[in-house]
Amino acid sequence: MAEVEPRAGHRPGGASQGAAGEPGAEPVSRGSRDADRPAGLAGDLARAFAGPGGTRASRPRAAADPGPYGEQPYGEQPYAEHPSGAHAAVEAPAGADLAVAGAVAVPAGGVAGPREHGPDGVGPELGQLGERPAVADPDATAAALGGRLAPDTTSGGPDGAGFGEPPFGRPRPTPRPTPAARRPQPAAPTARPEPGLDPADHSAVQLPPSPALLCDASGIVLHTNAALRRLAGSADPTGMKLPQLLVGPDSDARLVRADRRLARVKVVRWPQPGNRSVVLLTAFPDATAAPSDEAPALDLERATRSGTWTFDLQAGTLTRSEGLVELYRSLGVRPDGVDGPIEGEQVERVCRLLRRGPDELSSPGRPAHSSEIRPEGGSVLSCRTRIDRTPGGAPLRLIGTVQDVTDRRRAESRAQRSGQRFAELVATITTGVAMLDGRGRIVDANPALCRLLDADLETLRGVPARSLSAEPQSGDRDGLPDWLRAPSDQESTYRIDSLPLLRADGTRVDCEVVVNAAPSDDGRPFWLLVVTDVGERRRAADVLREAHTVDPLTRLPNRAGLLELADRALAGPDAPRVAVVVGDVDDFARVNTGLGHADGDTLLVELAGRLQRDLPSLCTAGRLAGDEFAVVCVDVDTVGGPQALGATVAELLRGTVTVGGRPVTLTASVGVATPDAVPAGPHPPRGDDLLRSAEITVQQAKQRGRGTVGIADRGTVGPACRQLELEAELRAAIESDALRLEYQPVVAPDGTVLSAEALLRWSHPVHGEVSPGEFLPVAQRSGLQRDLDLWVLRTATAEAATWPRHGQRIAVAVNLAGLLPADPAFLDEVTAVVEGSGLGWDQLVLELVETSLVALPRPALDAMSELVRRGVRFAVDDFGTGYSSLARLKELPAQTVKVDRAFVTGVGTDPADFALARAVVEVARAMGRATVAEGVETAEQFHVLRGLGVNAFQGWLFARSLRPDDLHRVLRGGGLPTPATTGTPPGGTPGAW
Repeated sequence: MAEVEPRAGHRPGGASQGAAGEPGAEPVSRGSRDADRPAGLAGDLARAFAGPGGTRASRPRAAADPGPYGEQPYGEQPYAEHPSGAHAAVEAPAGADLAVAGAVAVPAGGVAGPREHGPDGVGPELGQLGERPAVADPDATAAALGGRLAPDTTSGGPDGAGFGEPPFGRPRPTPRPTPAARRPQPAAPTARPEPGLDPADHSAVQLPPSPALLCDASGIVLHTNAALRRLAGSADPTGMKLPQLLVGPDSDARLVRADRRLARVKVVRWPQPGNRSVVLLTAFPDATAAPSDEAPALDLERATRSGTWTFDLQAGTLTRSEGLVELYRSLGVRPDGVDGPIEGEQVERVCRLLRRGPDELSSPGRPAHSSEIRPEGGSVLSCRTRIDRTPGGAPLRLIGTVQDVTDRRRAESRAQRSGQRFAELVATITTGVAMLDGRGRIVDANPALCRLLDADLETLRGVPARSLSAEPQSGDRDGLPDWLRAPSDQESTYRIDSLPLLRADGTRVDCEVVVNAAPSDDGRPFWLLVVTDVGERRRAADVLREAHTVDPLTRLPNRAGLLELADRALAGPDAPRVAVVVGDVDDFARVNTGLGHADGDTLLVELAGRLQRDLPSLCTAGRLAGDEFAVVCVDVDTVGGPQALGATVAELLRGTVTVGGRPVTLTASVGVATPDAVPAGPHPPRGDDLLRSAEITVQQAKQRGRGTVGIADRGTVGPACRQLELEAELRAAIESDALRLEYQPVVAPDGTVLSAEALLRWSHPVHGEVSPGEFLPVAQRSGLQRDLDLWVLRTATAEAATWPRHGQRIAVAVNLAGLLPADPAFLDEVTAVVEGSGLGWDQLVLELVETSLVALPRPALDAMSELVRRGVRFAVDDFGTGYSSLARLKELPAQTVKVDRAFVTGVGTDPADFALARAVVEVARAMGRATVAEGVETAEQFHVLRGLGVNAFQGWLFARSLRPDDLHRVLRGGGLPTPATTGTPPGGTPGAW
């Protein structure tokens, strides 16, 4: 145990202030040996105890020699400043606590003398609460020792003030000695010191061979002999307080050994000059060291992060267990500060209760007094103090248990904050929340539920859940409604989609209720309800559904509404007889343009009324968009079949309608689709499939004329569906570079390759080679032509930059259909591609169809001229098949005119084709343009065109489209054979291509 006790007049090093704690006494030297001093007193003591002369009083000890506590040897304990101004020892033998717990502590001097604070040994306010130990008569004992003892001013409280004042908490001045203490006292009848001896020299007192020690009036050990040190466990207790070394009455005392064990001894005290006393110890024959139970207790304290302290009400000493000292150290807590021990507040509180009398204290079985200590650093220590009493009921000591509850308090604080946040959250959410007890009665509810039921919280508390139900509840389940399940049910959390509840005014409200059933802490049922008003939600859903499925102008079902109706019909047994009709008013835009949109809307409402009134009963009309109406018929056979139904719809949308006082004559094209017209697929036809088929049929009917009715079949719907699929696949092929280029050479009459035209090819992963005649129209309709042109331009220029040169630079020709000169970004796009590929400007030929060159604006012509200035050549493709005039051709910055294959095919057999071809060649020559003949397939065509003056030729007669590797071999060979060549071109083979 560590002890905190007032020490009167003692300082480290063994010096004393004087007798009875008065200052001015001379220091006492402890450096001499017993053998060097006269043996007057030693002889008397030796004769009394039948032993030899004195022994050596003290010996030097090594600094590393451990004391009885494992930290400091006797006489070398550290000191802390006590609030009263005295020093307090913070380390003491652990056995001292055991002694205090088992016997009354003896004040310094060995005999419990009368206190200044009261004749009964306690403070004047306590009266008879204190109980003195059973000792010999103080006067008789003092007379035997040579005089009366001075009053004991070192006990009664930590600062010597008794219980009349708080024992801790603030410094107090050292009490002045009483007049009786200042008066000279008669000398005690003791042996006089021999002449020549210094009374202040403690070593001058020779001790007997039996265990003995010398102490001053305040109980400080000044001198010991070897026998005492052996009995105490080979440790030097010099400098200790005698109550730390000896506990219990002199007739049966306990010596606290260095190993924390207790030795049973008999104590005899012999007064000496200078208010000193010799204490003789006689060990009992059966004295054996009591086994220490500190180790298990220390392990338990460490495991539970706790410790104990004891405050002796008789001696006014505070001792701490080793576990408590370790706990303070681990938490970084300084238990002894400027305001006193950290346990002082609890001691002071309990002492105040003691001073107030028995009314404040119950029987000895009263629970411990509890408090919490919160030192710096954030730790929380729980301190529980109980009062240990004598058999007569008088308070003897305070025993406190200190435990580290920091983690527990933090967890409780987190739980409290979490609970508070949960309560605040429940109070702020807009959904009603209620808590029901085991009887199904409301114990708590949030404000949202109070608003929902139109009742305050006090009114709702105690209301049974059965009373909340708007519908009668069957059976008797201890007053619980049918919808409230027991916590033992397999599904503890469940949802009730619709539960009508009663409001305070008697009205009903439809609610969705989520119920969580669980047992509470005491085992009784507990329910948590989450209540949501779904009436308002359903009304809002109806509004949204109507807005989603109803056309706001005509109040007919819109596209979504018609599709829902068609899907329900197709899911039934009569699915093969379902039909969808689409009617599109012909040229309705002229109505909006001529009469205005307001009159146009009036006309649409009139047509919707006709359909709604005059259609057969199994048909439902709707408006898709603009002037497009649709009809869903669940049984087309009952109305005469698809053709009759289409004619009926066309008739209702046809005729003259007066709008704004003006008659308007209308016709409509109609398409009818049934499940048989939908192409076979992995799933049965749906409403969207029929509607799409009907719309495709309408577009085809419009191409045949106004007011036409078309019936969909797989032959007409299949290609349209195929085009949609092809469009998506083509878009993906462009993004993933799944296309490729082949090249067809353009040769001179002697077979020299002048250029090569890039031709786009697509190898589909499923359908194989897709013809350009199939996917190019899809690209045109879907707006993919520009993306295709850019892909071809980038790929062709990059590949042409790698072509081998055989004496000349071979150009690459690229057809443009989407990226045209009229495009504002035309010049920038072409420039970026050419510069990024590394191709020479004079190696690029851009071919434009004749129709794209009609009425070009000035910026487009300027962009073409800029490219021509850099070296790019333009070619007019398919000349003579469009609508351009010869005058327009004159203005174009084009260097080449390509004669269309339509004129080339019959140039050798048809005089008209010959005349047209000759006219094109002569016009081009007159304007300074070169000519290229396309589609040359026979030698006759070659010779006729060559005779007309054509400059270059392209066609299967020379080569089909070549892959890049094949084109490289042709270019390395130097050219291709032609009918005009008489021999094989250098490195080439005639007819190889």
